[in-house]
Amino acid sequence: MQKNKEGKEKRKAQIGTSSIENKILIQASHLSDVLLRGINELLSIWGMTALQYNALQVLYLYADEVEGLPSGEVGRHLYTRVTDVTRLLDRMEEKGWLSRQRDPNNRRVVRARLTEIGEQLVESAFASLKELEEEQLSHMTNTDKTELLRLLKLAQK
Repeated sequence: MQKNKEGKEKRKAQIGTSSIENKILIQASHLSDVLLRGINELLSIWGMTALQYNALQVLYLYADEVEGLPSGEVGRHLYTRVTDVTRLLDRMEEKGWLSRQRDPNNRRVVRARLTEIGEQLVESAFASLKELEEEQLSHMTNTDKTELLRLLKLAQK
């Protein structure tokens, strides 16, 4: 550690030095923020957030049309960890995007399924969202994107 005029160690010098791991964390966080900001801005047209769209998409893809999907299962499919899936689904139910019902075989389980409005939201936003995702990474080649995906998956282990 470096020393100051009085011969005491300078702690700030060490803290101000970035490691490669710190630089990776900052860049990954920045990338996530930039991409999600754009997605949230686009989805605001439909009055929803990226997380709400992701929950609707999970129900669209995985929920049985009659029985629905348990809340915990919705949470497991979301792209980000949500501490209170129930509250997320409450807000979406209030907007009329989904309905929920207790499982008749297990009263502790609440199942959610999309309403017609929820299905329409997923379907109407999908093409615009796909276009935005392509635009956000259009400066990269397909090889670059494949390598980035590989590295992101590797970093998660």
